Amino acid sequence: MPSEKISCFVDTNLLIYAIDPSDHEKRILASGQLARMIKNRTLVLSAQSLNEFYRVVSGRRRLMGREDARQFIESLSSFCVAPSGFQVTQQAWRIQDATNFGWWDCLLLGAASLAGVTYFLSEDMQHERQLFGMTILDPFRLDPRHPLF
Repeated sequence: MPSEKISCFVDTNLLIYAIDPSDHEKRILASGQLARMIKNRTLVLSAQSLNEFYRVVSGRRRLMGREDARQFIESLSSFCVAPSGFQVTQQAWRIQDATNFGWWDCLLLGAASLAGVTYFLSEDMQHERQLFGMTILDPFRLDPRHPLF
């Protein structure tokens, strides 16, 4: 986990937007936010989010070849510090019971909450919702100069 007080877990969709040419505005915002989190060492990822990214960009949507996708993921591997294992499943059950969010989102939220992150960034959940010690934020609703980044 990053040593700073603020840390941000990034939902898979933000990673995809950072390289997706189909939505120029979201690509610019997502890649800029991701670059700032990397620079500030506030980024937190999980193996699940990196695996989902790989499946989407090298398979289903074919945004990158396998080798390019693997290199991109390897460049982010030092930020893959969220826990994985059965404790994440148990936390995901608690989150699912509290929110009725989809299962795969609950797994990401479970990993993020166990990592002790401050913010969970996703456009697919309730903006500004407080949950298990973290705040869910839609990164596309924030000012690009937001101090979070």
